Amino acid sequence: MNHKELGLTNKKEYLDLFNRINRPLTTYFSKGNASIKYGANGVGYGSRIASFEGFSRLLWGLGPAIGNAEVEDLVHPIIHGISNGTNPNHEEYWGQLHDRDQRMVEMPAVALSLLYNNQLIWKRLTEYEKQNVYNWLFQINEHECADGNWQFFKVIVSLVLRALGYKIPDVCIDVPLTKIDKCYLADGWYQDSTRGRQDYYTPFAFHYYGLIYSTLVPEDWHSDEFRVRAKEFAQQYIHFFAEDGANIAFGRSMIYRYAAASFWSALVYADVQAFPLSALKGIINRHLRWWMEKPIFDDNGILSLGYTYPQLTLTEPYNSSLSPYWSNKVFLLLALPDDHEYWTVEESAYPEVEALKVLNRANMLAVHDNGHAQLLNAGQPGANYQTLTNEKYLKFAYSSYFGFSIPRTNQLKEEHAMDSMLGVQTPDLTILTNRSGETIEETGQFLVRNKITDVKVSKGIVASTWKASQTISVRTWLTSISGWQIRIHKVELKEPAVLYETGFAVENNPDLPGTSTVQDNENYYMGPKGLTGIVDLSWVKKRHAALVNCLPNTNLMTPEMTALPGLEVTLTEGTHWLLTGVYAHPDLQYARGKWEQKPVVRYNEDNLKVILANEELVFSMK
Repeated sequence: MNHKELGLTNKKEYLDLFNRINRPLTTYFSKGNASIKYGANGVGYGSRIASFEGFSRLLWGLGPAIGNAEVEDLVHPIIHGISNGTNPNHEEYWGQLHDRDQRMVEMPAVALSLLYNNQLIWKRLTEYEKQNVYNWLFQINEHECADGNWQFFKVIVSLVLRALGYKIPDVCIDVPLTKIDKCYLADGWYQDSTRGRQDYYTPFAFHYYGLIYSTLVPEDWHSDEFRVRAKEFAQQYIHFFAEDGANIAFGRSMIYRYAAASFWSALVYADVQAFPLSALKGIINRHLRWWMEKPIFDDNGILSLGYTYPQLTLTEPYNSSLSPYWSNKVFLLLALPDDHEYWTVEESAYPEVEALKVLNRANMLAVHDNGHAQLLNAGQPGANYQTLTNEKYLKFAYSSYFGFSIPRTNQLKEEHAMDSMLGVQTPDLTILTNRSGETIEETGQFLVRNKITDVKVSKGIVASTWKASQTISVRTWLTSISGWQIRIHKVELKEPAVLYETGFAVENNPDLPGTSTVQDNENYYMGPKGLTGIVDLSWVKKRHAALVNCLPNTNLMTPEMTALPGLEVTLTEGTHWLLTGVYAHPDLQYARGKWEQKPVVRYNEDNLKVILANEELVFSMK
């Protein structure tokens, strides 16, 4: 898609974009229209439910669009699909639920589609069909679901059924609302269940549903609470976006892509004035344009599994071929009336934000540097049960431009692609590999940050401790000055260890090669896609350069090989301090100027001082 065609100034242009994204799906409707099946990859809940998911995720956007002439021809197939899918006597029946059923996730999109445009779909169903719809939807109240954002599925379905005239017991709403409140932290942040994380499920799940709740029952006191929380969160979430529209890649479910902007759509829909309407339109539009420039559609026009390109390694067990259409949530805007101010207001620039902002509840430090947005990450304590948790949640930094990388294995540096991480190896664990045509022995099997404890978040600095084993402990402090990342590691060893630390990875396409510069205690790469570098700032320079080219298809932002700057050292038993500077930016001229003026770090047992030009930051190390 050519982003220059995406004016996105009025409702028709949004409808056109919705159609361009979603029309290819309709080719794959089943005979009874109750499912959409596509692709051949596996998924944890089986292909039958996955085909229902394809149908329902179309409705996240088509539901709000119902009533507009541009989608009128899809109304009959959708009614046909809902009628057959909820009919227990039909071969395409969506089935009986069980506890923690994936179909619970898909129910709200079906339910809400019945309400849009003055209940247009609902009014076209027969009484028999309506009863089937009620019976099928009400099942959700008879089964357990996960104690996180899933509780909202029960709430939304029950509220829709009430809006359609059914008597739903208060307990069906009150109990899940109590569980939702237990997930709330502060500053607008939710934790996705007691063992969950603070990630994109706060904006595109908790707040998205909470804001819809506030429109379904506007007089309810919970609605006021959800609106206040969303407004507070907006002041945090703005730091996940960059001026060019990109959002910072972080956490699970990266395949949902531009669902990241659905929170902003929900704010507009619920009329919550967190930012001026023109600013919200700018954030949403730039985000959509950014994504439409990427090769995220296959040859049939279907959204692929991946991030900026097809990348199956990134996926979760719950990602089916059509799961990416969760991103249709951004099209909630299509439910706005034709005369809503949003359709005529001119978009404005990215709001002015602090260059350095502590996000306390996420254990992060947001950094803005001339259009590049970063999150310095202390990590979140909790169980490791997501795919590639270490890479998705526990790197030192995440970027709107450089994204992050995921491993092919944990053997060679090139295969592991451990950007923005500290890898630990024991010297006695070695592997054989080939370097420049010769077989050599080198250390292998990396341990990377996983279980973290003692998280501390204060003004301008975040810290946590990671115990790699019974003999290896690392406490890390992270801060920033003038766009530079500053990392301080206190390494305590009861045995010798090899430590390998890295910066951001950037595309190093053999067709457009860049240049690598390696010096005693620093190294950087400069190419068409930007500069990335790392430098040892310790007063005793212990580490040597370890810049590598990582394998293709490991980085979220490019399928090409990537250059990854690094530092490596073998340390003896005892306590060691390592100080690291990391800098990266897509603007080469700007970045080169930054790289030539490096920060100086001084510390003692109590305080840390970072000095760069006329700037100085002082932090407590306690």
